[in-house]
Amino acid sequence: MAQRRDVGKRRRRQIIDAAVAVIAEKGIQHLSLSAIEKKTKMSRGQLTYYFRYKEDVLLAVFDHLIEEMQKAHQSGQPPELPPCGEGWDKMRALLTFFVLHPPEAPEFHALQYTFLSQIVHREDFRQRLASLYEYWRGLGSADFARDLPAPPGKPAVSPRTLASFIQALLHGFAIQRVADPEAFDPQEMLTLTLHLLGGYLGKESPAVSERQEEAVKKRPRSRKKE
Repeated sequence: MAQRRDVGKRRRRQIIDAAVAVIAEKGIQHLSLSAIEKKTKMSRGQLTYYFRYKEDVLLAVFDHLIEEMQKAHQSGQPPELPPCGEGWDKMRALLTFFVLHPPEAPEFHALQYTFLSQIVHREDFRQRLASLYEYWRGLGSADFARDLPAPPGKPAVSPRTLASFIQALLHGFAIQRVADPEAFDPQEMLTLTLHLLGGYLGKESPAVSERQEEAVKKRPRSRKKE
């Protein structure tokens, strides 16, 4: 019995890995049961024994990617993110990392936007996204409530609202980058974001360096036509 469960677990993981590979290599529009069959060398009967429909595979892929993200968070710092302190220092380090670095796991972003486009018709897709955003919101709320008390003389907002605002910023940046990698200058966007949030929180925002100012002055203001 245990051996059968282990085989089933390996088969499901094999199917999920194949689906992630198809999305990463060809795009989510090319994900199909036939494409997964070719990757896994399974028959249609073997595949549908574990996942009857493509949408079931998508849900499993989503859950798998979320699990991997949670493991990465629980294990410590995100990849390439330098050690950071608490409160404003931590927020600034996280914003710097996510604004300056293109989103990782493009297959996850493709899946997220597919779920968004289907939430009117698929309650299970909506619930997956809602739980994901609540997880992210909860991480931020816990930090802000502990390390970033309401600034004196500023409109008071809850840690949850502040976390939702930052989540909306990062989500919006990611969507724009998916549509157009040159939609905005990352360093300028980081400077603006830190000054806005730093000003609200009563923290000193990092000044733009002379080198950055020179780069901004020299950069052409209009994009070339394709």
